Amino acid sequence: MYDFLRGTVASVDISGRIALDVGGVGYSLRVSDQTRRTIPLDGRPVLLHVRLQVKEDDLVLFGFADAAERAAFDLLLSVQQVGPAVALGVLSHLGTQGLRDALSAKDAKALTQVKGVGAKTAERIVLELADKLERIPSGGPMAEPGRSAPVAKAVEEALRGLVVLGFGAKEAADALAKVQKPGMGAEELLRLALGALR
Repeated sequence: MYDFLRGTVASVDISGRIALDVGGVGYSLRVSDQTRRTIPLDGRPVLLHVRLQVKEDDLVLFGFADAAERAAFDLLLSVQQVGPAVALGVLSHLGTQGLRDALSAKDAKALTQVKGVGAKTAERIVLELADKLERIPSGGPMAEPGRSAPVAKAVEEALRGLVVLGFGAKEAADALAKVQKPGMGAEELLRLALGALR
């Protein structure tokens, strides 16, 4: 039904749920930690590939940074006794490329590091998916160009922290711009920005 949504992030919380404003309509999406880290919180538009899960009493939208992550999610759901929460957990912990690597090496132990995945489930995932790697396009959620420098990462982390605390993305970005100095860590940036916002 849905293939992708393009909009701006209205809110994000630490439980892996974001609200995406698409033309004035707010969509609640569950996302992996990998995807959450790539989402801009400064009001720039973001495109998320989506998958709608229909339950008896609920409709749940899942958002993905790219088609590779969505394909990996779909593939994980094809394994018996693997539900959306476990599939998102695997993608949060390993990422798309990490999952590809674990399946390629038939490394069930890597999967047991994921919360909710026991030895039997890990073995089942490897057994059922190792020969289906071609269904996951190579690549995965990538950091945006120019965001790999430690300073940019610290600013991004501090911005996420402020948004989770309830501040608007623009308001938080403005406060960070005022207090930012070279070499500052995320914690210090967050503390100083909170002071500026009060």
